[in-house]
Amino acid sequence: MAAPDRIVIRGAAVASVDPGIGDLERADILVEDGVIVAVAPVSAESGVSSLTVDEGSAVVIDASEMIAIPGLIDTHRHTWQAQLRGILADGTIPDYLRGMRLQMAIRYRPEDMYVGNYAGALDALNCGVTSLVDYCHNILDPECAHGAVSGLLDAGIRGLYGHGMTPVTSNTWSESAGGREGVVDPAAFGPRAALAREIREQYFRDESQPLRFGIAPQELPIAPVAAVAAEFALARELGARMTMHANQLAVRQLFRDVEVLHEHDLLGPDLLLVHCSFNTPEEWELLQGTGTTVSVCAETEMQMGMGFPAIREATLHTPGPSLGIDCVSGDSGDLLSHARLVLQATRWRDDSAGYEQLVAPQEMRWTTKDALSWITMNGAVAAGIDDRVGSLTPGKRADIVLLDMGGISQAGWNRRDPTGAVISQTNSGNVDTVLVDGRIVKRHGRLVHVDVESALARTRASHDHLYEEMDRHGGFIPQPPVDIPLYRERA
Repeated sequence: MAAPDRIVIRGAAVASVDPGIGDLERADILVEDGVIVAVAPVSAESGVSSLTVDEGSAVVIDASEMIAIPGLIDTHRHTWQAQLRGILADGTIPDYLRGMRLQMAIRYRPEDMYVGNYAGALDALNCGVTSLVDYCHNILDPECAHGAVSGLLDAGIRGLYGHGMTPVTSNTWSESAGGREGVVDPAAFGPRAALAREIREQYFRDESQPLRFGIAPQELPIAPVAAVAAEFALARELGARMTMHANQLAVRQLFRDVEVLHEHDLLGPDLLLVHCSFNTPEEWELLQGTGTTVSVCAETEMQMGMGFPAIREATLHTPGPSLGIDCVSGDSGDLLSHARLVLQATRWRDDSAGYEQLVAPQEMRWTTKDALSWITMNGAVAAGIDDRVGSLTPGKRADIVLLDMGGISQAGWNRRDPTGAVISQTNSGNVDTVLVDGRIVKRHGRLVHVDVESALARTRASHDHLYEEMDRHGGFIPQPPVDIPLYRERA
């Protein structure tokens, strides 16, 4: 479905995430040629706005019982795992490493990579996530990379395809080989670099398209520092943003990720780090002023033993935290509910010191405006697209989500505080309408730009294939469990 030339959204409550516009009880929004042209408040006296437009040639959306927000931005998701949804509902990091990275990942075919990214991106759009930083660290062969990119493109989502540089079958968490100084083997690096160049050249020539090219370097605990530095150099040569896991493990026998990145002059505004929940205070100071951003993935972090969500530290020492779902193999893809969880966990964490002295908190430091920024404007900064999206600002591309507030579960909602209503009261079930780049991809609660039944059929087939392969090779975590020295040595 092509984007209509003109869309008029009438009477919405607006949480704009633009300081110059703020929150509005009622407003009309005009979109033309994929761009937000105007956000016009509706007068309380007259009941109309200053927006005058010929509606004869426009798509008109009655949003009188809706809240308009910027499209949500998820800054960390292993999208390829979509058809293994919930398989890690009770999993720890060792379970993830043994089950996903060492068992299931290597069973993926190119078709499975396509389906995971296609279905996963459709799930994101259905939940109001219009931009996604895809951390695609399961490139088994060139065909898998082509499948992964094609899945995202066919889904029609905005964001960053993070091309994984890890040689999956040879560089694994089953040996603690990282943290070493050493020489990169050109024979090993060359083919991976060539594939990255091929993918960028074939799919990402047009830098104005919604999906852009990025690189996910190898993780420092499993790769020599020189190998990681070579991948950074490749990314910067190609003008690609980078994203990588950092300091998510409660182990210190190797080294400090941020400290190493600093020592090798690798930090910078083109780098998005993920988790950082075990940064030392000194490492947070090293991030200050570098422009490096941090994605917090609270559900995974709290479930799998990766520490407290580092919202406070990222707020103090980086351009601001953003949020990522991480992997639906363990958690839900509902970013609105995720933001509420992170907000409440951050409030609790800040207040907890007072509880020990039975001192009650007297002020609310973290607000719903903070939380909405984490999943919109902060996410746009982290993904390098804040000049295009992240707020309902005239001149930006029209990535817009309309939340339906007309049901009994929302009865009595506070129109005077749309941001508060969004964060404290809504979830993905409220997502009625989604626009990406001015194109309507969801309307009346249903995806309208794809054949959903076909997507479900392909997802079921891939799911069944992977489960059959899992059973044929000893189950999700074959027994006895693979040794993971990183954890054994610490224990």
